[in-house]
Amino acid sequence: MGIKHIFSFIAIAGFIVLSGLTMSAQDIRRVEFFGGYQFHNISTGLGEVNDQIGEDLFDNRITAHGFNASLTGNVSKMIGIKFDYSTTGRALLPDFSDQTDLKLRINQYLGGVQIKNNEVDGPRFKPFAHILAGVANERIRCTQGCDLKINPLEGTSSTGISESTSSFAMVFGGGIDVRVHPRVDIRVIQLDYNPIFYGGNENLDLSNRTQNNFRIGFGIVIH
Repeated sequence: MGIKHIFSFIAIAGFIVLSGLTMSAQDIRRVEFFGGYQFHNISTGLGEVNDQIGEDLFDNRITAHGFNASLTGNVSKMIGIKFDYSTTGRALLPDFSDQTDLKLRINQYLGGVQIKNNEVDGPRFKPFAHILAGVANERIRCTQGCDLKINPLEGTSSTGISESTSSFAMVFGGGIDVRVHPRVDIRVIQLDYNPIFYGGNENLDLSNRTQNNFRIGFGIVIH
């Protein structure tokens, strides 16, 4: 999915949110913004690369750190239309940091439905659930020592490489928000199952598989 499709998706999600706001009652919070930290447990599938190069260098599961933000337009007491963005990244070969700089970055653009009590005078503890779908862009970038044999990409050199692919992604999860101010909540925990249906590319063929990823986050919610 290209950048034009991503912007089209964002525009449609924004239209739905704005349309929903016109139907909102006065006794619910119309808009909700969340921003906070995200821990990402990622299924890399790079064990296949280990088989190709004959060395056990890459982990099948890695952890990454990053940021998560979302904007929700509430259309009823319990239903909101949500747009969610997250970015996480890390070095793929930290033990070889003095020889190579090989990094993974995952940006996700998702939209869907959130279920939560949106009443202005709602409870202090507010559990929520959401179902999201969209695009995950995964980029592997090397800026140092890119001609090493441990590099899984063919036809590269030490001058630097950058390979990316966009795949369909989903999120199933939820969490708990706690009100600390009439317009501010603390998201004490968010737990998500985050499958990415990896499409692969011509240099790094890991297609026809699902990355069974998990997200954990916390942060601040503003109404």
